[in-house]
Amino acid sequence: MALSRPQKTAVWIGVAVIAVALLIVPRFLGGSDDASAAPEASGGRGGSDTLAVTVAQVSEELLEDKVTTTGTLLPWESVDLRAEVAGRVVGLNFSEGSFVRQGQTLVSLDTDVLRAQIEGARTRRDLAQVQARRRRELFEIGGLSRQELDQAESEARVLDAELAQLAAEVRRRQIVAPFSGEIGLREVSSGAYVSPGDRIATLRITGQLRLEFSVPERYLGQIREGEPVRFRVPGQEDSFVGTIYATEPSVDASTRAFMVRARVRNPGGVLVPGAFAEVELVLDEVPDALLIPTASLITGADSTTVFVVRGGKAVPQAVTTGVRTSDRIQITSGLASGETVLTSGLNQVRPGQAVRAGGAFDPTRVRPEDAPERSREYQEAQ
Repeated sequence: MALSRPQKTAVWIGVAVIAVALLIVPRFLGGSDDASAAPEASGGRGGSDTLAVTVAQVSEELLEDKVTTTGTLLPWESVDLRAEVAGRVVGLNFSEGSFVRQGQTLVSLDTDVLRAQIEGARTRRDLAQVQARRRRELFEIGGLSRQELDQAESEARVLDAELAQLAAEVRRRQIVAPFSGEIGLREVSSGAYVSPGDRIATLRITGQLRLEFSVPERYLGQIREGEPVRFRVPGQEDSFVGTIYATEPSVDASTRAFMVRARVRNPGGVLVPGAFAEVELVLDEVPDALLIPTASLITGADSTTVFVVRGGKAVPQAVTTGVRTSDRIQITSGLASGETVLTSGLNQVRPGQAVRAGGAFDPTRVRPEDAPERSREYQEAQ
């Protein structure tokens, strides 16, 4: 018998309802399997109330209260050798990159004209001196007035001054080393014409260097002359040590920091002026400081707390803190050496909850929610 259109529609609706029921009902019937699997995926609890955590022991170590910053190595002394007067270069008496001694003539300019003038002035001066002696002999026997004698002797002195001026002009055309040091690359050639102020080369003292770095203003009263400072430079595996010899007595208003200079010995020439330096300055040392990872801290509005493992359970313990380094912090009260503190699970653990150590603390795997905020590399705990 053929079905009418309404009957066919009813049949298809019934088939669709049965198909949906076959898909949904087994999920309701199998709900107990999902529920039984839930505890196994509940953050490492393994179906019990025991929380798996990582821990660290409170250690007693030497703590260095230090500040880290960056600086620059500079020559102990540095000067640009420049021409004082105009002239033609007739002598270059140094090799580029060589060591020169104080007073050594490095560059000579043409002095032919000046030396001819000196010869003429010397001849006139000698004649004036002879005439002055003769006039004095006449004066002593009454054959000459005092005025005529004074005029003759004055002429001789004027010519002496003229010779001294010409000799000074000759010296101005001799560029000499003001101190012993290493000279750099020259910027002129023999025969070249130089003008006043033209740069010849740069002379530096490199056997001893200056390390220049800035320190935040809050440490102004803690930096003292004579204190050692450690630093490293790119390309060198070893660290180096300098000695502070001067500090800027004022603070830069734009950076809120002040400048410090340290003396660095460089006998082998290993360090190069202009090099970048990573500076580490130790302000104080605590010989037996109690240290824990900063990841163990729970900082509240009025207190700082850690969880200590006692009898297999997590017990909250209020602490006071001291100096903070990049990954550890000093505990000044509240803990004893050898105690065990939690370093993970701080957001899940409850006071008195049983815990199971799942491994030692690894500072490279600190979770963001467990790590305290750090606004700078070095800071003191409040």
